Amino acid sequence: MRIEVENIENTYIIGDVHGCFYTLQKLLVKLPVDADIIFVGDLCDRGLHTKEVIELVMKNNYHCILGNHDDYMITHIQECTDNRELCVRWNIEDYMGGEQTLLSYKDSYETMLNHVKWLESMPRYIEIDKYFITHGFSLPYYQRRNNSSAHTGLLKNRISDEDEWGHDWEKDWKSYDVVNIFGHTDYNEIEIGENYYGIDTGCVYGGKLTALQLGSMNIIEEIVDSRDI
Repeated sequence: MRIEVENIENTYIIGDVHGCFYTLQKLLVKLPVDADIIFVGDLCDRGLHTKEVIELVMKNNYHCILGNHDDYMITHIQECTDNRELCVRWNIEDYMGGEQTLLSYKDSYETMLNHVKWLESMPRYIEIDKYFITHGFSLPYYQRRNNSSAHTGLLKNRISDEDEWGHDWEKDWKSYDVVNIFGHTDYNEIEIGENYYGIDTGCVYGGKLTALQLGSMNIIEEIVDSRDI
């Protein structure tokens, strides 16, 4: 999915939120009120406020990439509705954090279903100018970004994976004239390479939530609010 923005330097990419609503609110206050904002996915799971995070993103019509945890939520909400035993893996706190997601909705079942429907509409990538925005590290899949064979890589790939997901990495990915901005893998600080930025700085693990300004590549951060974890 390619989009156009009026001012590239008024565009900010935000890393994995994982239900950290209060931290997200504080970070947004630091950005221009008219900023174009794009999330790299994983709005849900692990943190305590998935419902509030998704409501905020939907209400403001922010762009968002589908993350692997968002994909899990889509899949497992239906499984949990049909057969509670199928919920178990998603609900293991140390594995997926689905328990926190379900608790954030409590009695808001219809809201949860509406949020799942919205998540189903999320793209697996967004392109703006030379920037290729994804959830997982996706340069090795750039030429096949519209092919179903690359979908798992776009969601889950890491720099260190070396084709863990069984799809051949494109040999020339280091020379592509695009800049990949992605989340998924948490770092203590933004991971910067020659043509990529990893911007998941582990908010839900006690780290920071990070926004990256396009063009200038300035970094804006907010330390996690203890109410979120």
